[in-house]
Amino acid sequence: MARAPAQGGHKSLASTARGRLFGPATMITPADDEDRLRTPHPSRPMRRYLCLLLIGALPVRAAAPTAVPANDARIAYMGRVELSAQKAEMGYPGITIRFVYRGPAPIMRLTGDSPNCFFNLSCNGWDPVVIKLNQGANEIPLPTGIAPPGGWLVELVRRTESWMGTASFDGLLLPAGCELLPPPAWPDRRLMFIGDSLTCGEYNERFPQENDSTPRSTNAARSYGMLLARWLGAQVHLVSYGGRGITRDWSGKTDVNILPVFFPLTLPDRPGSDWAPSRYKPDVIVINDGTDFDAGPQDEAKFTDAYAAFVGQVRSAYPGAFILLTESGFQSDGSDGRPRIARDQLMRTMQEVVERRHKAGDSRIRVVRTGFFPGTPTNGHLVAFQHEQIALDLLGPIREVTGW
Repeated sequence: MARAPAQGGHKSLASTARGRLFGPATMITPADDEDRLRTPHPSRPMRRYLCLLLIGALPVRAAAPTAVPANDARIAYMGRVELSAQKAEMGYPGITIRFVYRGPAPIMRLTGDSPNCFFNLSCNGWDPVVIKLNQGANEIPLPTGIAPPGGWLVELVRRTESWMGTASFDGLLLPAGCELLPPPAWPDRRLMFIGDSLTCGEYNERFPQENDSTPRSTNAARSYGMLLARWLGAQVHLVSYGGRGITRDWSGKTDVNILPVFFPLTLPDRPGSDWAPSRYKPDVIVINDGTDFDAGPQDEAKFTDAYAAFVGQVRSAYPGAFILLTESGFQSDGSDGRPRIARDQLMRTMQEVVERRHKAGDSRIRVVRTGFFPGTPTNGHLVAFQHEQIALDLLGPIREVTGW
């Protein structure tokens, strides 16, 4: 009868074999040899069973995810993007990305050229969560889980604007079993809003007591333009840049990408990224920009000529759109104790521009009155509730000119 090994004597066949497969070589001592000779040799079925156990212990390599490029037809974009197979670059706020998947959730690939690029992420219209990109490349697993056969609709909305950082959507990684489905079509109705930080929705989620005036508190999805698009069931493009007017920026500089410079571009900070107007033909265009007065009074005649030239530039790009010129929500109407000189001059300029256009035979342009809102005591940018009031001021006139 074979004697039982002493405690701590020899290793079992499975552990010895496993050590030879996965660990360093083991020194065999004479005591081991003697002990092994006294141990019954395992039967053939036992050896087969042990081999199966060892095979099961080997790591299983998961199938590599399938890369889907940014320009795949199953990924839809609303807004001005510079699209290639590698990426969809974004400068303007409010750009929306949409796709539908079923099965295991995919991984989103995005890049931010600054640490201040933020997005809203929503699924099936649920309340969005905020995504902050790290500077550089990001791979973000969707936290939505396994989608049913009918699929789940995922939407990403760019919250922030160009000076806060340019971002790109670099495609998807699909795990085994994940499948993209055709996304729903965008609405036929189309809006465009042109302007400054008010149109961007800059700092509009800056609420007391926090009063956070950082890029995180910017949410283009709650800007007056995107609110109107949702109310009216329309697509929307925000062609806007904080601190940029028609003739100069907020500090008075004229040698920067002011509105007539960035309006024709896909990426407002990249000269040469020309946007083809035929890619998106809006039914209504709203021009809302009062930044020219931030640095002080304007020469009224020169400013009016410049404003008229810009409206002509917009009309050349979009001959069929109805154009609405509106007051800036930033410029005081006197209710806060400040003079209303800038607001009154802007109104006179807009009325003169509309009169010139009408005399030239362009009847699809008018002035719309909108209110003044002082922001908060710590920052003059309008908060989300005040954007809703601007949207309400514009809702009636847009319905009137379109019949929506």
